[in-house]
Amino acid sequence: MTAALRASALHLCGLLPALPSFDWSLDPVRREVAVIAYHFHWSRAECMDLSRRERAAWIEEIKRINKDIARSVKGRKR
Repeated sequence: MTAALRASALHLCGLLPALPSFDWSLDPVRREVAVIAYHFHWSRAECMDLSRRERAAWIEEIKRINKDIARSVKGRKR
């Protein structure tokens, strides 16, 4: 996975804020596949077999998981 695609995937999951100088023009399907493949270690083919609606649902679940983890980590730092 290229650095640009990885950064785009992290941004889509809510783990990386948008950077003004970064080119976010990657194809949305590519970004969705990058997020899911990166998070679940699924192949490109497995991700592409999902419908757009299924990919969107998985991305929302990944965001929820990442937010829960971030809250948990913040709670432990106190």
